[in-house]
Amino acid sequence: MNDMHRRKGDEGFAAVWTAVVSVAMVLLVALVLDGGAILRARSRAFTVAGSAARTGAQALDDAAAVHGDVVLDPDVARAEALGYLQVRDLTGTVLVTDNEVTVTVVDVADLQILPGAVTIRSTATVAAIEGPLGS
Repeated sequence: MNDMHRRKGDEGFAAVWTAVVSVAMVLLVALVLDGGAILRARSRAFTVAGSAARTGAQALDDAAAVHGDVVLDPDVARAEALGYLQVRDLTGTVLVTDNEVTVTVVDVADLQILPGAVTIRSTATVAAIEGPLGS
């Protein structure tokens, strides 16, 4: 009686369907986990770039500061920003122009499920400005 209700050619359909759905689910989990790793690396790179630029923008020229002028010491600003990156085991570049410090951070997001890694670059620029006294 069961043989009468079975369609021809359906043998193994459930196994194929299960295999296809299983692969799709693994890829979906990989996308979520690895996508999260990439987003975390982007966030970290942006945060560190901004912090390093702020650190560099605090390196004022002592002689100019005595007279109340806001002028960066470019060598010290570059060294401070690169030191900030080094402490956090990141690489990047620092550009000091006038009273601005621009930091570009390079980070690598190691993928957890998919093979490989993704290189992340993030840039932040901070200007040294004169703030209000007594704040």
